[in-house]
Amino acid sequence: MVDFQSRDTRRTHGGSDEDGEASDDDADETAPDSGAADTASEGETPGAGDAVSVPEAMTYALVTVGSPAVDPADAAVAALDGAEARVVARHSVEATVDAVQSAVGDLVERPDVAAVVTLGGVGLGPGDVTPDAVEALFDKRMDGFGELYRVLAHEREGTAVVRARVTAGLVGTAPVFCLPGDPEAARYGLEQLVLAEAEAVVDEVATDSESPDGV
Repeated sequence: MVDFQSRDTRRTHGGSDEDGEASDDDADETAPDSGAADTASEGETPGAGDAVSVPEAMTYALVTVGSPAVDPADAAVAALDGAEARVVARHSVEATVDAVQSAVGDLVERPDVAAVVTLGGVGLGPGDVTPDAVEALFDKRMDGFGELYRVLAHEREGTAVVRARVTAGLVGTAPVFCLPGDPEAARYGLEQLVLAEAEAVVDEVATDSESPDGV
């Protein structure tokens, strides 16, 4: 289990939006099965520069891109349930670069969010803008994430996997994973890759940031 307390010093609120919510407040909702409040702490609003403790369980924010007939976030919550993980925020945003960047950018600043998972918009169609939006925010890329997803998914999806622009990287010190919007594919990516590596990524980044020489 990652010692999230060690990350408190790097995850603080700042600016005028003290509650750290994404800009589309109407689209934000707490995952119904997660049992977690979509706030940094219940009954307490941190001030600028105040460190806020992150829950011990690995915490995720989910961003559904576009308006799919079936919200893949429901499948994502099911995959995360019982995996020592909690969904602390769910957002649905328009399939535009600005909307996706705004949601992800706000969520990675929240002290109660350890990792962000976007769902949808990773294909080749005109509305598939998620990788373009999120990769522009990356400070470090995790190229192996998309490569391994396509290797593992090839048996199920065949050569169609070449059209899946699944990607991942770090925005600041928060990992962001971009998965397909198909519920089955989203759940598969979470179970096979995100849950297998997200906590280790967070742990490695936290350890690196605490090292005296940063290496």
